Amino acid sequence: MSRAIGDNYLKPYVSCEPEVTVTDRTAEDECLILASDGLWDVVSNDTACGVARMCLRGKCDVQAPLLSPEGEAVVGSMMGGGEIPDKACADASMLLTKLALARHSTDNVSVVVVDLRRAT
Repeated sequence: MSRAIGDNYLKPYVSCEPEVTVTDRTAEDECLILASDGLWDVVSNDTACGVARMCLRGKCDVQAPLLSPEGEAVVGSMMGGGEIPDKACADASMLLTKLALARHSTDNVSVVVVDLRRAT
């Protein structure tokens, strides 16, 4: 956010150069998770992919309880089923956001999940 609003006092600590990676897509690609540091600071790539995969397979219920590492109940888990693809992506995004917050992320949390297997 500091890059966007130009907080000059943070210039020594914040780079205006974005971190960019170019990766060729394959037929096996299932989804794309675009997220801020608030997610990646507290959720591993494997865990995020697992959550998104379960939601895209229709096994995600954002109303069921999810337990944080401390054992606290958080709304949303991977137990329901039968969502349409847009809802599945929205549910995956919401569940990943709730997971990051349950793990006490100290950064802003923004998550978008895109289904790459969906026919356009």
